[in-house]
Amino acid sequence: MSESPPQADPLLDALWEKGLILFGERVQQEYGLHTPIFIDLRHKLYDHLELLTQLGAALHERLRSIVQAESSIRPQQVIGIPDTATPIALSVALQSQRTDLPVFYGQMRKKPAEYPGGASGLSSYMGTCDKRREVTLIDDVMASGRTKVWAISELRKDGLDVKRVLVVVDREQGGNHVLKDLGCPVYNLYGVSSLIRYYEATEKIGAATASAALAHVRTKQFG
Repeated sequence: MSESPPQADPLLDALWEKGLILFGERVQQEYGLHTPIFIDLRHKLYDHLELLTQLGAALHERLRSIVQAESSIRPQQVIGIPDTATPIALSVALQSQRTDLPVFYGQMRKKPAEYPGGASGLSSYMGTCDKRREVTLIDDVMASGRTKVWAISELRKDGLDVKRVLVVVDREQGGNHVLKDLGCPVYNLYGVSSLIRYYEATEKIGAATASAALAHVRTKQFG
């Protein structure tokens, strides 16, 4: 008996249609890279604001389910890791405003601002420092975790409670273990393996392309 087709995922379908997730020869054609899978939630995403809106709504819904599961009653805030996730996090906050879980927004700089003095004289964070809030770091992908470790360290300097990390795609390299040791569990919309299998099941890629991409994922794992 043949397997039933997977349940349609409008967000994954849209990411494919707009060329934000590429496989095989398309990666070489678009970016000149020799890798079987490439995820780019930067350049082309900004040409499709309706897709950025859709992505923000999906991340907010995921965050809402996490907060409900944890039975948290604290105010929630999202902060994107610069630069890629800054507009993604802003979209999450904007999409949240007419829901039962509105979230606050904050922003980070790649380098701390250097002012002569004052409370914000040397900080990578732009926003209100409210210790009552639970902060969720937003990013496009989870790989080694290095940028997340940096962001957590910088935000904690300002007394912010970084509770968790939420990414669009976990590349399944093992960086989530590093974050867990810092007390920040990592959540995602998609694991990269399930994403690959979805595109194979919906016949957007063939079995050979899917196999090559899955093999590539395994070679990048370190934890």
